[in-house]
Amino acid sequence: FVQNAVGLHHHCWRARSREDVDKVYAHLVDIGAEIIHAPEEGGWAPGYYSVLFEDPVGTRLEVNHVPGQGVLAEDASFDPSGDYATKS
Repeated sequence: FVQNAVGLHHHCWRARSREDVDKVYAHLVDIGAEIIHAPEEGGWAPGYYSVLFEDPVGTRLEVNHVPGQGVLAEDASFDPSGDYATKS
């Protein structure tokens, strides 16, 4: 897996709540996972909240929560420009 190369960017799983995202993050910290970004709101959809991390071989994995209909809601907009996180 090579970040920013042609092909897969990351895998994503949807959580039922922001609290579930926070629980995943706490577990990742406990096991010493490589965190790309801690839970934060993002511009992909109204209320978008996610944690981004890497597995042991460097594949990026995301767990997110989007309340309601997300970008399918009437008058919804999104701005993915800041989503391409780099390790800090």
